[in-house]
Amino acid sequence: MNKKLFIILLLVLILTLTACGKSDSGNVVKSDENMGEIVPSITILSSLPEANMVNYEMANEVAEELRKLGVDIKAEPIDFAVLIDRIYGDDEDYDAYTIGWSGRIERLDPDMFIHSINHSSNAKPGGNNTDRYRSDEFDAVADAQRQEMDVMKRRDLVFEAQEILGEDVPRITLYSRANVQAYNKDKYKGVINIPGEGLFNEWTPMFIEPKTNDKVLKVASNINLDSLNPMKAKSVYEWRNLRLIYDKLIRLSPEIEPQPWAATGWDVIDDTTVDVHLRKGMSFHDGKPVTVEDIKFTYESFIENEVEYFMSFLEPIDTIEITGENTVRFNLKNPYAPFITNTLTQIPILPKHIWENIEDPRNYDNSNPIGSGPFVFKNFRPGEELVAETNRDYFQDINIDGYIFQIFGSPEGVLTALELGSTDLLSFDLVPSHIEQLSNNEGGKFSHLEVTSVNDIGFFYLGMNLDRAPFNNKAFRIATAHLVDYDLALDVHLNGYGGRGGAGLVISPVNEFWHNPNAIKYDKYDPEKAREILKEAGFTWDKDGKLRMPLE
Repeated sequence: MNKKLFIILLLVLILTLTACGKSDSGNVVKSDENMGEIVPSITILSSLPEANMVNYEMANEVAEELRKLGVDIKAEPIDFAVLIDRIYGDDEDYDAYTIGWSGRIERLDPDMFIHSINHSSNAKPGGNNTDRYRSDEFDAVADAQRQEMDVMKRRDLVFEAQEILGEDVPRITLYSRANVQAYNKDKYKGVINIPGEGLFNEWTPMFIEPKTNDKVLKVASNINLDSLNPMKAKSVYEWRNLRLIYDKLIRLSPEIEPQPWAATGWDVIDDTTVDVHLRKGMSFHDGKPVTVEDIKFTYESFIENEVEYFMSFLEPIDTIEITGENTVRFNLKNPYAPFITNTLTQIPILPKHIWENIEDPRNYDNSNPIGSGPFVFKNFRPGEELVAETNRDYFQDINIDGYIFQIFGSPEGVLTALELGSTDLLSFDLVPSHIEQLSNNEGGKFSHLEVTSVNDIGFFYLGMNLDRAPFNNKAFRIATAHLVDYDLALDVHLNGYGGRGGAGLVISPVNEFWHNPNAIKYDKYDPEKAREILKEAGFTWDKDGKLRMPLE
């Protein structure tokens, strides 16, 4: 009897060992049929190496770490315009991606990085919440901070919002980059360098002074332009040109103060009523006058066409009315603390006589943009250059005759153009190796160049589509945050010219007043910790070492 019992127990043990084993990754696993689905294959869309080498390298680094954990994953470099179309497109055909938010001057107010890119209302095709993050708790805080007019109380709410993001990990900030750029000091003076923007901002072309008879400023870019339609443009590269061709009611000064521009001023009647007074005598580039009708039409058109890129800033508007020959009144649904600095500084003034006849404004080609700004569009050759001439009827005197936005295929091509003097000023950051060449070149072939540096409030990140597995699993996102080598990005790929990343980092430490240093929850490279997090969350590994989702 004991012998039979022994045999039965032995058979049970053999069957148990057959059903359980160790995967290639060394994890004890159950039989495959008792496990969750295999983690879906992932593609990380990244920049082309010649456009952004750091994003390209970090996408591959994260892919390699996830591959070690049994995930079928690849990094796919694609053109920037294609990447923008994918993550903003209607079909939402993406798993993850590396990209960045530039530190444009308006973004020193935290509302862009808190509300616009994280609020659930923007988690739809065309919206800036391309990670599809949704949280009722976060939305309540994000809404409250923009309606709080007391700056210190608002700051507390912005801090709270950052802490929620740090816990939920809707995206993983990889690094920030110092704005190290250069210009030809033998040809120009009076260049303005703005935090978060660098040299090619909305002020430099208006105030730069030529030192020679060559008065056409040549600006270098390493990214092509995808659209000249203000209702369609989504990248900083397009807006750096559009905000010079089109005017805005208010512009933020280099000192980050709102300056009356197309408007001569404004009156805050109360927390939900603002009167804006239009400057007299302005004309569009086709000679038609700029009127309050154009202002009303512009804002209403952006709202009616649901231009998602700006809807976060336009949503607070209830109605717009003309109250005088040169006065427009904005009635808001609720108080909106950054209305002056965010909404009135970003919307380009459109000529009503042109746009009211366009059937589909959002998809209008706009191959010959007509604005009322300081520069008049002349022509655009995709992949080569955009040419603009100075608007001599503009109310602000401008010293140059125009500018040429030159589009290069690689950073090396730009470096050669800087050396030869065929380009005058950079619109993007130098790669680290070029910084060293230009900085250590006293009396050499780059001695005619001035290297500049300014802090950036923007950041580059790993975006994840939270509508898709496995990124709809919070534990998987947290684990992924532990697979990012933040020091590799900063110390090796950037040569120290920037800042560290981390999950929860959306307000840069450079933006000191609004930055919550306690919000960054996961900023250490620790693959073993990532494995532990996955195990605790119910992820398993099958006999082939493939990572499996938790059983539902």
